[in-house]
Order: sequence, then structure tokens, then C-alpha cells
Amino acid sequence: MNDREKPDAIYPIPAHESRVQRPHDFRVRFDLFVAGVARVFIVGLAASTGCSVAPSAFEIVDHRASGETKRYRETFDESYYDIDKSGNLTLVLRRGQAARGDLPELTQVMVVRGVWRCIPGKTIAQDTQINGTVTYALIGGRSGTTFEGAGSLFFSRDWIGEGLSGSLDLATLRPRRRIGGDEAIFDRAELSGQFHAKRDPRQVRRIVNDLERRFGSEKS
Repeated sequence: MNDREKPDAIYPIPAHESRVQRPHDFRVRFDLFVAGVARVFIVGLAASTGCSVAPSAFEIVDHRASGETKRYRETFDESYYDIDKSGNLTLVLRRGQAARGDLPELTQVMVVRGVWRCIPGKTIAQDTQINGTVTYALIGGRSGTTFEGAGSLFFSRDWIGEGLSGSLDLATLRPRRRIGGDEAIFDRAELSGQFHAKRDPRQVRRIVNDLERRFGSEKS
């Protein structure tokens, strides 16, 4: 994507604004966990009353090869998850943007997979743990790039098992798969944010399969 298209892809953050703050100790993480429980209850209440799930918001910090740092912010209006029989999480987030002027249609997709999850009373949750893989795809017209890596994943489900709320931190991503000839928008990106999702295995499979149809399997 060229520079003209970048602001249309993700919202650039002014330099004077502070980035998303990550917790630096267990006490802060515990406070966030308590707050997360309250959020999960609210998400569950919204689902039971027919309200939509709150949008998921992320911040991307791009560390350019030139030494320059750029920050972007994006929200996703589609968020779905599924958990398999082994307890492994697959979270998908999607945002579509219609074509405008001479800019093509743009689609952003994020797929987060849990590698392992801490068990209260048995394993210790560290804010630097790397327990989730991340694929972030930007698709515009016939071109697109995936940015892939891993990060620190925390999440909780609501009491009825339908809503999910959590955070992703310390995710470092690099360009991996590409279609078309456009240059990758990021060199080395660090991604952090919070998500809220509803359980929908069918939508998870649809979005993941579409991504693999476009770019090929993640293992390729």
C-alpha cells in the first residue's frame, strides 16, 4: 500500500497521545483481571438482552527500518471466538471498509490462537508470557499482506459461556505472506489491545478459511 492509502487502513495516532499502557507487575494484572470479570458480566448481560458486543480496539506501533516509529489505532466491529475440546481458543476479528474515491475496498482480519492458558491456583499468570499466535491481515483489492507473530494473551468467558473478554499484549509481528505487488505497510509492528467477542464457531471457520484461501495455509 502506498502512503496515501495508509491513513485509510488504520487510524494514525497523533504523536502527543500516549500509547496503550501494559501492566508491569502482578498486582496491576490482578486489578485488570478483576476489572475483566466485571466486563465479562456486562458482555454476558448484553448478550442475554440482545445488545451487540462492544467493539474491540487495538494499537499498532510500527518500528521502521529507518528508526522512525509510527502509531496507529483500529477498532474491529466483528469479533467471534471458538474453543475446541482441548480448550484451545481461536479468536477472529474483522473489519470491512467499502471503496471510497480511488481507494479500493479494504478488509482487516486478525486471527489469534491460544497456545496455552494459565489455570488459577495451578499456574502463574505473567504479563510477559507468550501464549498466543497472531495473524493480522490487510487486504485491499487484489493485494494483501499478513503480519504474523506471537504475544501475551489473557481472556475470560462469561457465566453462560457465550461472551469472551480479554487482552493481547506484547505481540510482535512481521510481514510473512503476500499477494499482489504492494509494499507492506509495517516493517516490525508491536500490537496491543482489548477484545470482546461472542461464540460463533461457524463465523470463525468462515473467516479463517477465507484467509487461508487467499494467502495459503499458515504452515506453508
